[in-house]
Amino acid sequence: MQLHVLQSLMDHKSANTTSSYYQVSKKMKRAAVDTLRVHATDRHGSSAPRASAAAYEVRSVAVPWGNCVEPSNVKAGGKACPIRFQCSGCSSYRPDPSHLPAIEDHVRSLKANLELARAMSTADYTIRGLEGEIADYQNVISKMKAKLESMSDEERHEIQEASKVLRRLRAGAASGPVALPMPVVRPTEEIRQ
Repeated sequence: MQLHVLQSLMDHKSANTTSSYYQVSKKMKRAAVDTLRVHATDRHGSSAPRASAAAYEVRSVAVPWGNCVEPSNVKAGGKACPIRFQCSGCSSYRPDPSHLPAIEDHVRSLKANLELARAMSTADYTIRGLEGEIADYQNVISKMKAKLESMSDEERHEIQEASKVLRRLRAGAASGPVALPMPVVRPTEEIRQ
């Protein structure tokens, strides 16, 4: 069941409230991957679709602002980036529309870092690096948004729903298991009293 349908059935005003009850099945994940794999781009915002859902899932790994196809990073589950997650400059970077909110948040953070770096009179190469990274991410954002705007309402809605599913999965994976407290065990004498 799609999130907006569940939200309506549960009479929630906010999709955030509904999402806490929302479970993503393997079938939903596969459908979302199938939808979004053809909308993946490279670091320049040019189309770089994955050949199949299996290629999307097995030969790439989610990184903070997209997917990565660099083999050693994929093998390490996204924890061995050879260039320290400077995705916008990497030829292995493969974002899709489900990553747009994260990329936009990252650009805002980079802009704040840039202003701080300027205020601190940081070295020119640091400033140029931040400016370049911001420009590259903004290019990806603008090309993805232009492509989405050129689609029919139905296609755009399908991508939005698939994006919600994959963002939900990534959010669940990022939070990891919840530690439960150890039970309190009292001696039987205390219980009888």
